[in-house]
Amino acid sequence: MRLVTPNRKAVREALAQEGWRFALANSLAEFKRHQDSCRKLWLPTGSESDNRVRSIRERVLRSLPWELRGQSLPRWLSYVSKSARKRLQPNMPIAADFCLIHGFIFLVGEVWGERRGGVWRLHRTDGPAVVIKDQELYFWYGWQVSKETVLDPPTAERIIAEQNQTEREVLLQRMGVETFVREASLEPVDSFRDSVLLKVNTAQKQHRWNGNESVEEPVSLAFIKVVCPSTQHVHFLRVEPQVASAKQALESTLPGFTRDWQKDLVAET
Repeated sequence: MRLVTPNRKAVREALAQEGWRFALANSLAEFKRHQDSCRKLWLPTGSESDNRVRSIRERVLRSLPWELRGQSLPRWLSYVSKSARKRLQPNMPIAADFCLIHGFIFLVGEVWGERRGGVWRLHRTDGPAVVIKDQELYFWYGWQVSKETVLDPPTAERIIAEQNQTEREVLLQRMGVETFVREASLEPVDSFRDSVLLKVNTAQKQHRWNGNESVEEPVSLAFIKVVCPSTQHVHFLRVEPQVASAKQALESTLPGFTRDWQKDLVAET
């Protein structure tokens, strides 16, 4: 959902009675020009309101990338009165800086977010989650990814060929584990009763020490195929790629247990 709307008029009206000078920037280039050409000051904590995040919007804006930040977000908000801070929420500037010539310089833009697991994060499924006049940033539940990762249809071939772990995880979330397993060519590595451990190598490489030398090997995706004893439905669970056997993969799906398949799983059935 849209959390912040870039309304310059609303920002000016909210800050009109604060008693200090300020300027508004529509683009990141304009904001950077102020940072490069003006004499900046790093502000101490103000006393008009709290030096901490107080709303969902403020918490989401605090997770913006470093290239969009100026002054620390809760710190510059401590110079805004509580009433103005409340009025500013729907049109909250996404970044701020302070110089001796213009006072505060605010960067305005559009921000989208979504709640997942009780936590709000930058997220948008059909476009950029952060929109400025000269830049668009794409996020998937707080992870910054490319435009293609968010908008293009995910395929098993693209997931296997992706070398960036974050991009690959987002593509896998969009596609779904069961769809990926059925479309990708996964090799059975081991079996234990009705369960089968499946793995596939990706294009990403990693190094590990083997004795006294560093060995390069591909990063794998691993899944355990399990069958529900009641409905006989087949399910695929994601497991750590380091697991070597199907029994070990089953045990890894039991957090908080003793990780002994014979003791835990059999005792539950």
